[in-house]
Amino acid sequence: MSVALAALHEDGGYRRGLAARLAREHGGVARSWQRAVNEALKEYGAQTDTAVPQQTAEDL
Repeated sequence: MSVALAALHEDGGYRRGLAARLAREHGGVARSWQRAVNEALKEYGAQTDTAVPQQTAEDL
């Protein structure tokens, strides 16, 4: 999750295709990275003091 959280901070928030990009850059499958991104979105929302979107990244 720390890699996904760092990517969210670098990108300034969620961007479509983030899980696929992380899978290409760090190995693994996009589905596993998607779970990490969803968890990181919760933490990112808390860190940036913004509301966590009602939709998860999978819903977008």
